[in-house]
Amino acid sequence: MPSAPRPVVCTLTSKDAVGQAFEWSDLRGKAIAVEALTGGARIRFPSDLESHLGDLTKREAECCAFLDFMTVVADGELILDITSPNPDALPVIALLAGLPSGA
Repeated sequence: MPSAPRPVVCTLTSKDAVGQAFEWSDLRGKAIAVEALTGGARIRFPSDLESHLGDLTKREAECCAFLDFMTVVADGELILDITSPNPDALPVIALLAGLPSGA
């Protein structure tokens, strides 16, 4: 029997969540491209942002355990996939990726 998807719950305080959302917004401004995926989003960044992105995704994964982050470097780009098995997470993913919430 498959397990239920992790609930969409963030453990940050409101103040910390706002601060982290601003970090995502700043980082998105450096994105090369953003696209919707089935169950998530893909964001491409210049590879020189690897350390900053790694730190931010690590912190995001700690407070939002319902999200899955996968980062690879390919063709000189840093590719971040943000996904979740829980469809209720799609608005959160859209917010992080800067996509319309219906994407």
